[in-house]
Amino acid sequence: MKQFAQIVLVLAIVFAGPSVLSAQCSGLGGYVESGNEIPCSEGGPCCTVYNACNAPCNNYDNDFPLTGGCDMACTPIDSGVLFILIGGGLFGAFMLNRRRELELVTEEVKS
Repeated sequence: MKQFAQIVLVLAIVFAGPSVLSAQCSGLGGYVESGNEIPCSEGGPCCTVYNACNAPCNNYDNDFPLTGGCDMACTPIDSGVLFILIGGGLFGAFMLNRRRELELVTEEVKS
């Protein structure tokens, strides 16, 4: 029964992950202009990141100079990073479970 619950949890994470990631940016991504944005113009700075919140607004936001004027709150997690996070968590859980099993075996041997 415990393994069934773990399988259901993993499946829920796998199938809910893409919908959660894509739900971060709806419409203009909840991007609200603060009034200091610069409209894109020829030769001027512009946000060119595809998934940035202000990319549909076609402007450069002075509030985000380190990312080239792009509000990156809407960009989803890269699939490689997501794979490493989930894989690392599963590997850690496996190692903890293995350690617990070895401790039980050593207790049986001592008894």
